[in-house]
Amino acid sequence: MMINAPVLPHIPVSGVWTSPDGHICLELRADGRFVETREGLPEVFTGVYVLVGETLKLFEDHGAVVSGKLSNGRLSLGIVERPAFHADREAPIL
Repeated sequence: MMINAPVLPHIPVSGVWTSPDGHICLELRADGRFVETREGLPEVFTGVYVLVGETLKLFEDHGAVVSGKLSNGRLSLGIVERPAFHADREAPIL
């Protein structure tokens, strides 16, 4: 039996969210890409995001996946679901 459930489309958004201490910035771009910078270090993490309803998923280019929520302009992120390793750093993304 096939269930015909509605498909919720990805919602493209754009904006920059900054941590309360100002050290981390996350830019979501309308093209579905994201860029995270930290204290003057450009493009520390990059990847694609998917926003369905209020649920946000960040898929980092090196394999990490982070879930979050975007509601009423407020962004909250959870833990890294699958850590990634950068060959040049040899340390997990946390």
